[in-house]
Amino acid sequence: MQIKAVVFDLDGTLYLSGKPYPRAVETVRAVAEKVPVYYLSNNTSKSLVFYTNRLLRMGLPIQNHQSILSAMTFALSEIHKRGIKNIYLFANPEVEEWVASEDPSLNLHAPLDKTELVLVAYHSSFNYRDLCEVSWRLERGADFWVTHADFVCPDELGPVPDIGSFMAMFKATTGREPSHIFGKPNPEMLSPLTETLKPEEILFVGDRLYTDFELAIRSGCHFALVLCGETKARDVQRLARQPDIIAEQVSDINFDALIKK
Repeated sequence: MQIKAVVFDLDGTLYLSGKPYPRAVETVRAVAEKVPVYYLSNNTSKSLVFYTNRLLRMGLPIQNHQSILSAMTFALSEIHKRGIKNIYLFANPEVEEWVASEDPSLNLHAPLDKTELVLVAYHSSFNYRDLCEVSWRLERGADFWVTHADFVCPDELGPVPDIGSFMAMFKATTGREPSHIFGKPNPEMLSPLTETLKPEEILFVGDRLYTDFELAIRSGCHFALVLCGETKARDVQRLARQPDIIAEQVSDINFDALIKK
C-alpha cells in the first residue's frame, strides 16, 4: 500500500458534536506534513464556511479551498450544469444564505407551480409547514434530490434523524423517492482526487459501513475503519469483506507505515 492522499470523514471519525477525539488533531497534522489531506462530510446542516472555520479553530490543517469535500457543493454543481433556476431548498437558514451567496441567480423558494427541483439537505430547524411545502411540490411533479441519504446523524447523546429518515417520511406521504442522491457512498465525492490520483493511492478514513466503507468499495480506494463512531466491533464481524485497517480511533492508525515517500 502506497498512499499519496488521505481523506478523513468528519463527524464520528475526527470529532463528535464538535469535540475532537483524543490526539486526532495531532495525528492529522502529522499526516498533512507527508501527503495532502482532505475532509469529507455528508452533513449539510451547516455551510462550507462553517466547516472551514470549525476545522481551523480545532487546529486541523486546510491546504486550500478544495480540501473540504461537501455533498452540497456537488449538488450545486449539478444544478448549474443542468441550468436549473427555480428550486425549493429544504435546509437550515445558514445553508440557504451560503447557497444564495454562491449563486444569487437561484430562486431558492420557487412558487408551487414553478418549482423545477426540490433539494433536501440535512435540516435541523424546520417546522411542519416546511414539510408540507416539500410534499406539495413533490406531489406536483418537481424533481427530487437529496444531498445524502444517511438515516441518522451522530450526536453525543445518541443518533438523531437525518435525511434518510426524511426520505422515508416523504415516500410514505407522496410515494416519491429521490432521483439523485449526492454524498457518500456516491463515488463522485472523491472525483476531485481521482482525476489526478489512482484510487489505490487514496486512503479514506471513516466510521460508517453503509456510507464510508461502501464509498471506498465503489471507488476502489483503501479504507480504514475507526470504531469510535457509529460502527462497533460486533458489526465488523458480520462483514463478508473486511476493511483494510480497523482501529479504535484515528490516532491508533500507523500512517507512517502506509505513506512511503
